[in-house]
Amino acid sequence: MEVTALLPGLLFIFYFVPVIFVIWFMVTIVGQLKAQTKLLKQIHEKIKIPE
Repeated sequence: MEVTALLPGLLFIFYFVPVIFVIWFMVTIVGQLKAQTKLLKQIHEKIKIPE
């Protein structure tokens, strides 16, 4: 088997796998931030002082 036969597979690994990882990371971060925002809003409502 020649090395050139492996190039398409290596290109896939080096180009597409990092892109998929970055997208997964961004989706995870957005989910965590939504959960944190919800929690902070609940805390804010509980400590709100009526005027």
